[in-house]
Amino acid sequence: MTRHGGTKSLKRLNTPKFLQIKRKHGKFFVKPSPGPHPSRFCLPLLHIVRDLLKIVTTHREARKMIVQGYFMVDGKEVRDTGYPVGLMDVIGIPKINKYYRVLPDSHYGLILHEVKENESNFKLCRITGKTTIKGGNIQLNLHDGRNILIRVSDPRNPKEDIYKRMDVLKITIPEQEIIKSLEFKEGNLALIMSGKNIGQVGKITKILKRFGPKASTVSIQHNSELTETLYDYTFIIGEQQYEISIPNNE
Repeated sequence: MTRHGGTKSLKRLNTPKFLQIKRKHGKFFVKPSPGPHPSRFCLPLLHIVRDLLKIVTTHREARKMIVQGYFMVDGKEVRDTGYPVGLMDVIGIPKINKYYRVLPDSHYGLILHEVKENESNFKLCRITGKTTIKGGNIQLNLHDGRNILIRVSDPRNPKEDIYKRMDVLKITIPEQEIIKSLEFKEGNLALIMSGKNIGQVGKITKILKRFGPKASTVSIQHNSELTETLYDYTFIIGEQQYEISIPNNE
């Protein structure tokens, strides 16, 4: 990490390959702030504003717009130039009525997919873990760092505990109210969020569980092609139809 122009920066050559950084941006690049997504797989907000959306052309102009509160992530105003924007996050620019969802892509790793305003008020979150807390209530831990509390009326018979790891929740943002639960199972629709087949979508035809997530695999069919990927690389995005719009499938 290097101090450059009063900000924490990375050398451009050390940045992840999926960041679409042009040579004209010089030797240094904004470092993602600590946040809900891993630094190796996120897009710093300033990079989005300057390099991907090309709203402005310089670091200084992008910083000024961000600190003035022009941009929202998941329905909340963000003023941190290095804020890490990651998988399924929704970026909003209310002043110009533009909205984007971050999705995996086979070429760039992560891309901004423009969505309509009525699709900007929800997101999909994968359950990465769950714990029982005081009073027998259930806390769901989601892939984007969120925690959602499921209140249980009778801990001895927790009928409300219907969620499993790898299931995906469709939630409102920023309120975090659960709209729908998508089960991780054969027949449902999924996208591949990492690995050599990142960005591919299709129907799950087979889930083969072995000891450990690195050994378990999922087979996904799109048209006549069948792709096998790791269990943990799979992200459910629908049942009979996709819950979100995806590139080249609208």
